[in-house]
Amino acid sequence: MSYDLALRGGTVLDGTGAPPFRADVGVRDGRIAEIAPTVRGAVELDASGAVVCPGFLDLHTHYDPQVLWDPWLTPSSGQGVTSVVAGNCGLSLAPCPPAMRGSLVRILEHVEDMPTAVLDAGVDWSFTTYPDYLARVGRAVGINFGGYVGHNAVRMTVLGEDAHDRAATADEIDRMRALVADALRAGALGFSTDRSGFHIGDRGRPVPSMNATQAEVEALMRVTAEVGRGICHVAPGEDFAWLYDFQPALGRPITWSALLTYPEGSPRAHWADKLAVHRAGREAGADVHPQVTCRPIEQRISAADPSSFYSVPAWAELAPLAPAQRAERYRDAAWRDRAYRELDSRRWVNPRWADITVVETARHTGLIGRGIAELAAEARQSGRPEDAARTPLDVLLDLSLADDLRTRFAVTFANDDEDALRTLLAAEGCVLGLSDAGAHAGQICDAHMPVDFLANWVRDRELMAPEQGVHRLTGEPADLLGLADRGRVRVGAAADLLALRWDDLRAPTPRRVTDLPSGGERLVVDAPPGLEHVVVNGSVTRRDGVDVGGDLARLPGRLL
Repeated sequence: MSYDLALRGGTVLDGTGAPPFRADVGVRDGRIAEIAPTVRGAVELDASGAVVCPGFLDLHTHYDPQVLWDPWLTPSSGQGVTSVVAGNCGLSLAPCPPAMRGSLVRILEHVEDMPTAVLDAGVDWSFTTYPDYLARVGRAVGINFGGYVGHNAVRMTVLGEDAHDRAATADEIDRMRALVADALRAGALGFSTDRSGFHIGDRGRPVPSMNATQAEVEALMRVTAEVGRGICHVAPGEDFAWLYDFQPALGRPITWSALLTYPEGSPRAHWADKLAVHRAGREAGADVHPQVTCRPIEQRISAADPSSFYSVPAWAELAPLAPAQRAERYRDAAWRDRAYRELDSRRWVNPRWADITVVETARHTGLIGRGIAELAAEARQSGRPEDAARTPLDVLLDLSLADDLRTRFAVTFANDDEDALRTLLAAEGCVLGLSDAGAHAGQICDAHMPVDFLANWVRDRELMAPEQGVHRLTGEPADLLGLADRGRVRVGAAADLLALRWDDLRAPTPRRVTDLPSGGERLVVDAPPGLEHVVVNGSVTRRDGVDVGGDLARLPGRLL
């Protein structure tokens, strides 16, 4: 029997964790129709010598705005990602009444490094409710898209400006619950909230979800159980243990972000202590899944947008200021001294001065790769009186001011302990997430996290068998989300398929481009070597290592 499409000659890793097997895969009407030794199709892709597996599912993105101007969700679609989940951390783009759009945009700017100019130019605001937002996205999307309805947007819709300042009344909680229910019935994958305590939003205030009582948070999470669909995502900060106590009564899965490794001297609890809480909770029956990632938490920070330090009081003062006002503050010796002392106290964040290096600059190209702590030490040893007490922060700010705040500095905040990561990446109940694709675009690009995991950890470090590694990126997140027709190579499932040249697979290196609306810049990664074919709902978007999705008459993505 001939099908619309056949992937021929490959070794199938089916997303279940089962051992590999040799088979052809036939596709008809966007779904897998046959898996057999020989399958023929009107279109045939040569997968001989390659691994055929489900497309990757990225559990943690912030593509809510970008999908409106970039339906292909680049660069994720070029990394073998065929499905994404947006709306994490309480930050969906809807619901949002017109009066609150400016405030929501400023929250996204401060928390997720999405410049206001980019959002103003790229978001069409042809929607107000979450169902309308999904309908708008569903008209044109290149890969599969799903999202959570976010606590902050829901709170701002009901409380207006008061969402930033006070607890909700019982009536307001009921109105919020109705919005969450409407979103879930329209197709939202769940509800998300931010309880971390360190995200600073509009006008330097904590994000609205931080004003919610615990009763409000739990009442909104319970809507998933009452509607009978969806999961909950929580960004809990250090206060995460309650999730394991609450989930059995909730009866719906919970995922939280993130379980990371931090260096000595960090204000965060040790990863092993958190893992112990997780394991005890799982043993007691809690269906809770912390998100882990193989990527180091490395950012390319700049003084123009110091959002990485907004949890520190002196730096939080900068959030509502324009870049010129921030530059004035950087020249203030008293502020600079206070900002350094607060950072150096490690009470809020460990700046890891010894690890901060100059990484991008127009004016100081000879210093690329140099560390600011090393440069500060050299200055102190120079004998110049004005440099006798020079700190790493002085170096960072002075280099920035001399370059109109354009110089960027690389710093790894967390997740660079290989031995610890071996434990976390293989831990039962932990799920791979936190690529953060679509957010922090000027500072990071971890959209290639699935490729990095398979190439650098599963293959090169032999962390686990290839079939288990593929399961972690496909079937496992699909099961968590309740997506029965995704994440598997099996008859009847949606035909989201990859063909990978296993030995050739390599994680690409990020590069900076200027392609966002209004000329905004971001870091991107090119398609990785070894990614041979990509199929989305039966449509070929990459063939023989070449992207061909732009030639399709109809975008192949669907709403999850």
